[in-house]
Amino acid sequence: MQRGIMAAALGAALLMAAIPGAAMAAPAGAVAAAGSDAAPGARVESRTATSTTVVGPDGVRTVSLFAGPVQLQRGAGWVPVDLTLRADPDGLIRPAAGIEDLTLGPNGPSVRFAGGGSAALDWPTRLPAPRLEGATATYPQAKPGYDLVVEATRTGFVASVRRDGAPGGAAPTLALRRGKAEGVPDPAPAGDPAAREAGGPLTESESAVSQVVAAAPPGSATPVPFDTTVQTNIRNTDTSGDPDLRVGSYDGTTVARSYLTWDLAQVTGKRIVKATLRLHQEWSSSCRPAAWQVWSSPAVGPATRWANQPTADRVWATSTDTRGNNARCAPAWSTVDVTDLVRAWAAGNAPHGTMQLRAANESDPLGWKRFGSAESTTVPQLDVTLG
Repeated sequence: MQRGIMAAALGAALLMAAIPGAAMAAPAGAVAAAGSDAAPGARVESRTATSTTVVGPDGVRTVSLFAGPVQLQRGAGWVPVDLTLRADPDGLIRPAAGIEDLTLGPNGPSVRFAGGGSAALDWPTRLPAPRLEGATATYPQAKPGYDLVVEATRTGFVASVRRDGAPGGAAPTLALRRGKAEGVPDPAPAGDPAAREAGGPLTESESAVSQVVAAAPPGSATPVPFDTTVQTNIRNTDTSGDPDLRVGSYDGTTVARSYLTWDLAQVTGKRIVKATLRLHQEWSSSCRPAAWQVWSSPAVGPATRWANQPTADRVWATSTDTRGNNARCAPAWSTVDVTDLVRAWAAGNAPHGTMQLRAANESDPLGWKRFGSAESTTVPQLDVTLG
């Protein structure tokens, strides 16, 4: 999934990034979703960057579609995308098997995009050695009282400043420098205001006080596959580079909805036996079951915002599965039966299909949820069994 570099002022623009309990990263690794590899007795028939087709011992074919790339072609084979950060012999830190050329050095993260262009964190001083945990690097006390936290994503990185101890002054405001691909790790001259994109303060009761997101430029106006979130208080920012998808309202007023667009080329026109949507629920406002819904929708893209989002068609599925608040409802995969929706798409020979995710009650703060996006280590997945 390709997306634009996104880091415009995140104060009012990205309040959603600082909701209580929001973790920076799930355990990193390869494809975390169930059903992406052949079970005993089954064989993998084919793979693409965003799909795996498995034939069971009974001859039944299941196509697993992903909301973003989950595997990379290496020679004649495929390897899973693995965002686990590790130190290489040259002393720099990189993902084990990343899509973009992401590097973490003493001045912070920088990324060179495969399609051209680059982005780097504009940090004024040399950073301490980071602690590595999965896809996350934490630079402790990057400024007295504040840690710098960097999360590798599938098309770039997310950088956040988080409080840790007694602040030694004002919190740093993060910014990105952009430039040509040749410029990584210094893609633009320091101090060049035209090459910097700033993040702003976050006002929710969570430790992040500033955040920026760098992601690969969009490949088209309506990329497929694709996912994004629209939110009432985000007017001008493309959020499709975020590592989460959000639904509901964290304060009873601000409302978020999310969209998933699937490439249906391998299932359209075929008989659909079953279709299951798999989403990893990272955070919920409580453990109380709170309903969320899957609607069909016209296509969306990086330019989609709350104000111009298309009118959803109809609701096809509802779930009350609620996870991610504490140990009693720890983060985990949620599954939803969307067979009727995928059958309708397949019967209509649709080349792609878009789902809208929303809370059943968009004014109830206890219905606020965050799911892993295609940027995260837990990519949304649509398993379709063919007849």
